[in-house]
Amino acid sequence: HKLPPLGIMVEVPSVALAPEDFADVAFFSIGSNDLTQYVMAAARDNAAVAHLNSVRQPAVLRLIATITAFGQEKGIPVSLCGDAGGDPETIPALLEAGLRDLSVAPAQLAMAKAAIADVAV
Repeated sequence: HKLPPLGIMVEVPSVALAPEDFADVAFFSIGSNDLTQYVMAAARDNAAVAHLNSVRQPAVLRLIATITAFGQEKGIPVSLCGDAGGDPETIPALLEAGLRDLSVAPAQLAMAKAAIADVAV
C-alpha cells in the first residue's frame, strides 16, 4: 500500500515561525482556531479575553502570511481550516495574506463565495 501524502497542521506559533523545519511535508494546513488561541494567549472559552481571539489580529495574520509565502516559495500547498475560512468579515484579510484554499462549512459556503467575489487580489 502506498501512503497518502503527509502534511502538517500549523496550529502553534513555532511551526509558523520556522516552516523550513517542516519543509519535507506534502502540505500545510493552518488551523485557524488553535493558531489564534496560542498566538494571542487567549483561550477560546474565556470570555474575559474573547476580544483577543480573532484571526484578524495583526500577529495572527502575519504568521498566516509567513507560512503562506513559504509554501508558495517552496511549492508546498497551504490551506486554512477552522472557523475563519467561512467568516465573510475575515475572508478578505486571509486572501490578502496570500491564502487561496479555505475550508468552509456547507452552511457558510454561499456567504464565503460572496465575500471572495468582493475581493480583488
